[in-house]
Amino acid sequence: MSAPAPRWLAAWPYVAAASVVLLAWQLVVLTTHPSQAVLPTPGETLRTLWSLALSGQLWVDAGASLGRVLVAWMLGAVVAVPLGLLQGVHPRLRRVLEPLFELFRPISPLAWIPMAILWFGVGETGKIFILFIATFFPILLNTLSGVQGVDPVLVRAGRVLGCDNDARLFRRVILPAAMPQILVGLRVAFGTGWAAIIAAELVAANKGLGYLISNGMEILRSDQVLAGMIVIAVLGLLIDTAFRRLGRCLGVEDS
Repeated sequence: MSAPAPRWLAAWPYVAAASVVLLAWQLVVLTTHPSQAVLPTPGETLRTLWSLALSGQLWVDAGASLGRVLVAWMLGAVVAVPLGLLQGVHPRLRRVLEPLFELFRPISPLAWIPMAILWFGVGETGKIFILFIATFFPILLNTLSGVQGVDPVLVRAGRVLGCDNDARLFRRVILPAAMPQILVGLRVAFGTGWAAIIAAELVAANKGLGYLISNGMEILRSDQVLAGMIVIAVLGLLIDTAFRRLGRCLGVEDS
């Protein structure tokens, strides 16, 4: 029986992808000779990234963005998971609420920026609100899907084996069976919230990765813009990897 592959081998596809991107980037710079304000070299961008890290600004901005997404994600989970569970076990409630949610779901978080400023001002609440919109619907829909996807055979078996009331059946059968899909929703929602961080931090932010990027755009520092984008990509990958590992620990397959 062959030994399992070392875990570090799992990182090689990402290293290879990053190498291809950097090589293509360097080739574009060498062949087109753009100005520094338009497209800096990979080396210049990495030097800017290193400088931001040494000065501490990068850690302040990354911490601010992560904190905002985490708060909004937790609020989204607190509201969306119970709503999804209730809709899943009560079809009448779902028929009442589903049209309302489907009406608002297609609206991009970007579209809520003016209203967030009018309602909450330019403080943290407006940013959290925009990120809440981005995280709420993936959690809600996956929770509802998880409950609706519970095998009816499991429900019948639960009743036969002693779940003689709805509360006990929900706690012992429906919720555990729906949990993998709920975890997928939480993972997807954190990703959508992280992707929406730029939009959220357009609301008069003075720190955060979105602020770092928009400030770089205003002062024509494309190296700073690209440095912020790199940090968002790397942190997003690390966060998603953490969710995947948690899912495996809980017996949930990757999707």
